[in-house]
Amino acid sequence: MWGGPFLLGLLTAIAGVVLLGATFFTSMVTVFFVGMMLVIGGVLEIAAAIRSRSESRSAFWSFMLGGVLTTVVGILTVMYPAAGLASLTLLIAGYFFASGLFHVITSVMDRYFQWGWDLAYGLISLVLGLSVMARWPSSSVWLVGTMVGLAVFFRGISMMSGSLILRRGLHRVEA
Repeated sequence: MWGGPFLLGLLTAIAGVVLLGATFFTSMVTVFFVGMMLVIGGVLEIAAAIRSRSESRSAFWSFMLGGVLTTVVGILTVMYPAAGLASLTLLIAGYFFASGLFHVITSVMDRYFQWGWDLAYGLISLVLGLSVMARWPSSSVWLVGTMVGLAVFFRGISMMSGSLILRRGLHRVEA
């Protein structure tokens, strides 16, 4: 009962290590995947616009324009993956910076229980965001692939951990 999830977690963690070893390839595959998801989402939004045109004229135009924009951005991302990767990297760097700034300000202003950990997280996020921006566009080559590889690796570790907890619980039930 626990062996299957453990094996799946092990394979997922190994896949994460492989992805970390090929960060540029991982980055490009991720950008292609994001671009294709944008195209699919845009086409579905256009279909929703066509379906809703008899109900509401404003909803029709909202869905139609949003769908066209999403489809065009998706197509451009697939056609020009380097530009898509650079854009995605800037978006992630901006997120790190904004999130870090938010955590630094709120932890210092509120001083809640163990606020120092949140302050440390915020400072690390700020530095990471600034360093990625300072090295942009060359940071585009490794950032997205590294983040995807780490996410896959730690997902595998989490799956293995959960299966071992299940194993321990099963042993207690049997005993």
